[in-house]
Amino acid sequence: MNWSDSIDKRRLWRYVNQKINRMIHHAHVLSVITILFEELLKDLKEGKEIKIHNLGTISLEQTKPRKYHDVRLGRVMQGKSHRILRFRLAPVFHKKLRSLLDIDKTFQDD
Repeated sequence: MNWSDSIDKRRLWRYVNQKINRMIHHAHVLSVITILFEELLKDLKEGKEIKIHNLGTISLEQTKPRKYHDVRLGRVMQGKSHRILRFRLAPVFHKKLRSLLDIDKTFQDD
């Protein structure tokens, strides 16, 4: 991932300040963005889904515990389950991307 592609609170804060022509004090804008992120995190931790209209759904899901081979002990162990952030694309975009996918170009015979 390229650093110019990622976004954090500071970049979002700068972008919003530019869009509103700095009409509102920067501290107020930052506090609103902070509250927004806190509410999003709180909802995700409660198990709620965040739906973005015509784009997709973000959710925090619990994975199943996995088995792995521990080299030091020489036996199969069971790892912990984890919570992962999952993004599901809206059906409209999903269908469009699948229709644009050319399998022959992706998996060429050598």
